[in-house]
Amino acid sequence: MFENKESFYKSKEWQNLLTNLKLERTNKEGKLICEYCGKEIAKKYDCIGHHKIPLNNNNINDYTISLNPDNIMLIHFKCHNAEHHRFGFELPKKVYIVYGAPCSRQINMGK
Repeated sequence: MFENKESFYKSKEWQNLLTNLKLERTNKEGKLICEYCGKEIAKKYDCIGHHKIPLNNNNINDYTISLNPDNIMLIHFKCHNAEHHRFGFELPKKVYIVYGAPCSRQINMGK
């Protein structure tokens, strides 16, 4: 039983699953392709196992989620950050067009 996500990701079960997935998902040319962007994962340390259904304290010991190969994507570290909107990878920002001088304010003229 895993106490938290940190203990899970350091476990032999997780490490063995990742090793097997990397071997199974290597293409005919011996290359591992990112399941997020479709580009080659050239460096071993750049491959992250990403859970499609995110892990939390309620499902970390549910092996149909935490250790299910169908729930794991092998993706670049950069793509993993983009998937989680971390470190500069944010959702598109909304832009508002405002007419008038900057710092202008509404003046109530009359009543």
